[in-house]
Amino acid sequence: MAEILSQQEIDALLSALHNGELQASDVTEKREKVKVYDFKRAMRYSKEQLRSITRIHENFTRLLTSYLSAQLRTFVQIEIDLVDQVNYQEFIASIPSRTILNVFEVKPTDEKMVMEINPQVAYAILERLLGGQGDPSTRSGTLTEIETVLIQKIFTRAFEMYQEAWKTIENINVKWEAIESNPQFIQIASPNETVIIIALRTTIGEITGRMTLCLPHLIVEPVLPKLSTHQMLSFMSKTNIPQQDKLKQNLDTVDVPVIAEIGKATLQVSDLFNLQVGDVIGIETGKLQVKVGNSTRFLGNPGLQKGHYAVQIDQVINTEGDGL
Repeated sequence: MAEILSQQEIDALLSALHNGELQASDVTEKREKVKVYDFKRAMRYSKEQLRSITRIHENFTRLLTSYLSAQLRTFVQIEIDLVDQVNYQEFIASIPSRTILNVFEVKPTDEKMVMEINPQVAYAILERLLGGQGDPSTRSGTLTEIETVLIQKIFTRAFEMYQEAWKTIENINVKWEAIESNPQFIQIASPNETVIIIALRTTIGEITGRMTLCLPHLIVEPVLPKLSTHQMLSFMSKTNIPQQDKLKQNLDTVDVPVIAEIGKATLQVSDLFNLQVGDVIGIETGKLQVKVGNSTRFLGNPGLQKGHYAVQIDQVINTEGDGL
């Protein structure tokens, strides 16, 4: 309760105001600022946690851009347009009534997440995969069975990369489950539950649209303590692999063709046309040339190893700049 002033104190205040020694604003009661809070739209995540989620998905967009560029053989650019927290009902209301929704199951939470793909973007992907120029203007209607399988294969592989993007925080397993065109048929959260949406501005050739990820709170909740900047940087420093080692790991999985040439022979076209079963072609004999790609890298002798044809390497052929 406010203190009651005596008559003498009141007179002193009035006198000070009259003489200009005191301003009226100096004696105005200070009121605390009131912040409006909408309980229907609970803010579960701090700005710091949203920044950490943004960094994770920036890594995912880089991986996804490289993957789609290689698959579609055209210019692809994917950038984060928005990261926000809304309730699930707002997310459903924000997307078109006819769109393409990929549903994924996330382990170990057993919850589901959704990626909404603007039809223009999806049709541009399909046009490129099917040999077109990526122009979706002539497309309309729902996906055919073949197109559904293609979308499934593309985004099943894409979300293996999503798992990689989360590895610095948590090991998750994302499995493609279904594809839908009507958002009303998908219920991965209650209407008022808070979800995180990540809008990705996607450009494929001349076509630009959005792909939007929706992460329910139950997926993110177990990793919230790890999403602070301090915890995230600490974990990343412990798991950081030197760039050279990363390159070596990636190169170890690259497939290269290896061919062993027994020899060569030169024939006239007339002799080639007259070849019959049982004819013998003389070849230039010598060391077998073992080619890696289009380059001869080894010389060796033919032989057998456990009943299979084999080559015993006798000599390594080094070329300028080789590390062999």
